[in-house]
Amino acid sequence: SLEQLEQWRAEAYRTIDEYCERKRHDLIEKRQIHERKELDLLQSRITHLIDRHDDSKESYDAVNHDLQLEEIRINDLEHQRFTLRPLVIQDEHLIIRRRLFPLSHPYQSIHLKSGLESAVGTNTKHLLVDREGKDLCLLDRNLSIIEEVPFTHNGIHGICWSSRLSRFILITFKEILLLDEKTMKLERSPITPGKHDWWRGTCSNETLFLSTVEWGSAIYEYEIGGSFRLIKEWHVPVTCKKDEIICDLKVNADFLGMPIYSKHKEESRFELRSISTMETLWSARIHGRCRCCSIDTDQWLVMDHDDCRFFHISADGKLLESNKYDQHERLEDIIPWGNDDIVVLTKKNIYLHKFN
Repeated sequence: SLEQLEQWRAEAYRTIDEYCERKRHDLIEKRQIHERKELDLLQSRITHLIDRHDDSKESYDAVNHDLQLEEIRINDLEHQRFTLRPLVIQDEHLIIRRRLFPLSHPYQSIHLKSGLESAVGTNTKHLLVDREGKDLCLLDRNLSIIEEVPFTHNGIHGICWSSRLSRFILITFKEILLLDEKTMKLERSPITPGKHDWWRGTCSNETLFLSTVEWGSAIYEYEIGGSFRLIKEWHVPVTCKKDEIICDLKVNADFLGMPIYSKHKEESRFELRSISTMETLWSARIHGRCRCCSIDTDQWLVMDHDDCRFFHISADGKLLESNKYDQHERLEDIIPWGNDDIVVLTKKNIYLHKFN
C-alpha cells in the first residue's frame, strides 16, 4: 500500500541520518577529542617545564615542534575532504508482492501430451518441451510449434537454459544433453552419472547443479562449458535424510530452492540453501511431491503434482498463499517466462497465464 511505501521512505531517511551521525562521530568528534587530549598533554609539559625553570633551548625546541605538529593536525581536521559515492537505489530494493491467486485464466494454451515426470524450459523467446518422450518441440510466445525433431534418448526430467552456452540443457537418467535451438541439434555433454541416475537440474551463469533420483538424493555441481569439470558434491545428511528425495532444484542468484519429500512421513518441505555451502537458510512446510520456480526476484512458487495445488512462499520462508489449480489435470512443471507470465505444464496441455 501507499502507507507502506511512505513508511519505507521514512525509515530510509532515518537510516541515512543515523549513518551520517555515526560517521560524523567517528571521523570528526573522535578526532576532536583526541586532539584536545594532545593539547592538554602539551599544556602539562609546558607547565612542568615552567615549574622546573627549564628554559633550555632543547626543551623549547621540542615543545615548539610538537605544537607545530598539533597545529597542522588541527588544520587538517578543519579542512579534511571525503570521497563520497552516490547512494544508488536499485529497483530490487522495493519489491511489490503481487497477489498471485487465483491465477488468471490462461491467455494461451496448446494441447500437447508430455512425457512421464516431464519438464519445460524457456529462454527469452522460446519454450522447449518434449511430446510424450518421443519428440522435442520448440514453441514461440504464442505457443505455436516452430520446430519439432525426434528424440530417441531417455525421458527428460529437467530442462534449463544456459546463457553462457546459448544452449538448453536437458537432464535424463543417464545423459546430460545440450540443444542448440537454432539448429535443433543435440549433443552429449561429458557428464556421466556413474552408479546413480540423474533427476533434476538447474544452472547459474557459471555452474550446473544436478540431483540424483534416489532416497537420500545427492547433489553435484559442475562447471559449465569445456569438460564440465566436477566442482563439488554433497550427500546425505547434508542434502537430505536417507528416507527423503529432492523433488526439484532451482537456482536463484546465490541460492538453491528445493522441495524435499519424506516417504515415511509422507510430507514435504521447501528449503532455501546457499549454493556455496548448501547450508539451509530457511524451511517451509508444504505438501506432496513438488516442483518449484523463483518469481519476483526472491520469492518462490511451488506446485504439488498430484493435489494440483500451488504455494506462494516469501523471500524469508513464509507461506503467503496456497490455491488449487482449476484446470483439473496432473501438474508436471512450472516456470516463469519473463516478469509477468507463468508457464504451467500439465499431463496433456501447456498453459500460459498472466500474473495478476
